[in-house]
Amino acid sequence: MSPDPVVPGWSVTAPAPAEPIEPRDAPTLSVVITYYRGEQVICDAVRSVLEQTVQPSEIVICDDGSPDDLQAALGPLCADVKVVRKENGGTGSAMNAAIRASSGDYVVQLDQDDAFLPRRLEAIAATLAARPDVDIVATDAVVEMAGTPITTLGAINPYPKSNQRTAMLHTCTFLWPAVRRSLVLAAGGYDESFKAIEDWDCFMRLVLGGAVTAYVHEPLYRWRLTPDSRSARNRVAHLQDQVHLTEKALSQFRLDPAERAAAESLLAGRRRWLAREQARRAVETRAPDARRRSFELMRGKGFDRATRAKASVAVLSPMLARRFIARRRARTDPAVEALAQRGFEWSGVSLAGGSSVLSA
Repeated sequence: MSPDPVVPGWSVTAPAPAEPIEPRDAPTLSVVITYYRGEQVICDAVRSVLEQTVQPSEIVICDDGSPDDLQAALGPLCADVKVVRKENGGTGSAMNAAIRASSGDYVVQLDQDDAFLPRRLEAIAATLAARPDVDIVATDAVVEMAGTPITTLGAINPYPKSNQRTAMLHTCTFLWPAVRRSLVLAAGGYDESFKAIEDWDCFMRLVLGGAVTAYVHEPLYRWRLTPDSRSARNRVAHLQDQVHLTEKALSQFRLDPAERAAAESLLAGRRRWLAREQARRAVETRAPDARRRSFELMRGKGFDRATRAKASVAVLSPMLARRFIARRRARTDPAVEALAQRGFEWSGVSLAGGSSVLSA
C-alpha cells in the first residue's frame, strides 16, 4: 500500500484498485453512536457531527437500556438525531441495532465520549467518491486525556504499509471507521459475545474476508481517554476477548502458513498474558485462589524470569505483592495506563515533545 494520489487534498493509504476505477458521487453516510450513561458527553459528540463540513444523511443513536434520560440529555438536539432503544446488551448489540436502523450506504462509528473534527466526514466522502471500490475508510485520531491532546493514534499504532491481514491479527490497525453497511450486515455484524473488543473482532473478520481498506493520515477524530471508561475497566475481560478473537481467526478463516504461524504464536502469548493478569487481579482483590494462580505462573511454561520472580513474591506474601502493585500504579502516568488498558504502548512524551503533564 502507498499514499493514494487519486484523493485530492488528502494523504490516503489504499491498495491499488483491482481494475480501473471511475470516480463517482460520494455515497450516503450514517453516523452511528451507542449510548449508555453518557448524559455528560453525548451533546458534544452530536454537535461535532452537526458541525461537519460535509453532513451525514442521518445520526442514529442506540440507547442501550441506559438508566439515565437520553432525551433530556440531548435537549433540542433530539430533532437532529434518530434514536432507537433496546434492553441493555452491551456495545456489540447496540452497534448492531444502530446499523440495522440506519439507511446510509456506509455507517461511521462515533463513541459517545469522543468527537469528530470538522472535516472528518469530508475526508471520508472524498475518499469514497474517488475510490468507490473501498469498503472501509478510517482516519488518524488525536488522543486526549483530561481535555489535553497528548499524542496521535498514528504515533502509537501506525497504520501498516503492507501485510494488513497479519497486522490485523496483532492489533486493531484502525478505529471508528466508515464501513460499507451491506458488508458488515452480510458478515453478521458485531459479535455480541465480546465484552471489550467487539470492534476489533468485526474489523478483523472484514479484513480477513477481503474488505478493501483505506486510511486517511490526518488526525480527524478526537479520542478522549477516560480511565473509568468501559474499555479500560476490566483488563482481564479485554485479554479474554483477545484470546477468543485469535481462536476465531485460526478456526474460521483460511490463513496462509505465515499468517497461521503468527496467529498461533499470538495465541500462546495472549494466553500467558491472560494468566499473568488473572493472577495479578486475584492478588489485588484478595481472591481465595490468588496463591494458586501465582504458583501456576512460577511453574508454567513460557514465562520469563521477571514474571516468575513476581509470582514467587505473591505466593510467599500476597500482602507484599499488593503493595508492590499499588506503588507501581501510583507512579504510572494515567494516560500511559489508560492506553495500556487498551493494548497500546506510549512513552508518555506529549505532542509538544516533553513529558506528559499528567505524570505524577
